Amino acid sequence: MCDTLVVAPKLTSGILFFAKNSDREPNEPQSIVYFPSRIPEEKEIDATYITLPQVKRTNALILSKPSWIWGGEMGVNDKNVVIGNEAVFTKEPVNKNGLLGMDILRIALERADSADSALEIITSLLEIPGQGGNGALNKKLMYHNSFILADKSKVWLLETAGKYWVAKEIKTICTISNALTIGNDFDMIHPEAIEHAVKKHWCKSIDDFEFKKAYGKELYASLSGGKIRKERSEKLLRDALPDINVKKLFEILRDHGGKENITKGSMKTVCMHAGGIISSQTTASMVCEIGEKATVWVTSGSAPCLSIFKPVWFDSEKSSLPYNSEDEALKHWFHWERFHRRALKNYSQAKDLFEGLAIPLERKLLELVEELKSMDTQDFDELCKITKMAFDESWKIGDLLIEKSENLKKGKASPVFRLYWNLQNKRFFGKKGKSHKTRL
Repeated sequence: MCDTLVVAPKLTSGILFFAKNSDREPNEPQSIVYFPSRIPEEKEIDATYITLPQVKRTNALILSKPSWIWGGEMGVNDKNVVIGNEAVFTKEPVNKNGLLGMDILRIALERADSADSALEIITSLLEIPGQGGNGALNKKLMYHNSFILADKSKVWLLETAGKYWVAKEIKTICTISNALTIGNDFDMIHPEAIEHAVKKHWCKSIDDFEFKKAYGKELYASLSGGKIRKERSEKLLRDALPDINVKKLFEILRDHGGKENITKGSMKTVCMHAGGIISSQTTASMVCEIGEKATVWVTSGSAPCLSIFKPVWFDSEKSSLPYNSEDEALKHWFHWERFHRRALKNYSQAKDLFEGLAIPLERKLLELVEELKSMDTQDFDELCKITKMAFDESWKIGDLLIEKSENLKKGKASPVFRLYWNLQNKRFFGKKGKSHKTRL
């Protein structure tokens, strides 16, 4: 389950804003990785479940990827194309093998030089080889996908059901959250989508066709909390206009629906905390501000309300990330996850600790990045120093928070929440070969 937001440049004097929370299984680490532009030697892509032909050259990209998946949840390439995807549940059967939505996202970023070309690439992939495969690490979760595809000149909302799809150009703002949203107000559509829906008796004719009604599963959209989260994220985004900025997007991604008690677990909040019968957890967050170049803000950790957003820059050959491998990237996620697990013992007290120690660094980073905007040229070595400082200081703050949260007194939480997280912690620390000391 996820939430993706976009603000078209029309509203912001030419700046494209994009934000996403990736909600997945709580023990599923997610890394921020950089891939340079290259001329591949291999002739095939080994995606998560299938192979397909490689192209002659790939774009550079920053990608937020679950550790076991070839593709990614969200990312941006060196052509300033940004994409986020969402799971959606439709009446069309999901193929046992195929491209995950995350694989499709990465392929599009590697190949597209615009939002238009990303749309063309993705819709062709829906035909051949098609989407499919289990999208979950430790359970079975089969779904189709919706996407936000954006560059500085155009934003597309693309919703799919198997090979069928509709696309709508977004002129102002858009948020999506695990539910089909496009009715008959689309700009483009698969040539057989309406005919297929009529044959299946999902609608009577072209006159009463709406993609979301014909292809969507209402119950699944409700259980996922998608409709509630979309309404909330869209309201918060509209309320933030016209003076939208990355700080406000951080706040939206940290939103708990106006409630501070997260210790029941809910699929209905933008900042999602597991702990209920049906559970997902925000395991990574990204905010992009794209002008002449992209500034990518990442948490490299779960629960954005307990993580520091850090700026990253890149071009076709290099990035400012202070590491060169996915294994090194995952160390940051695991480090902050130690604090996150302890924080759940008494969220209120842990949140106070976080805001006192971590938010001052985030404010400093925002100020530094704002100062950069006034410079005619930006030396890449200086950008690397800022990112390195952000990750280094974040690590030190993480150490302090781990230490200070070790002996938190037990706070209020539902029995289901405690049982859920005690089980997750046992699995999490057991996998890492560490003794299990974090009980809620």
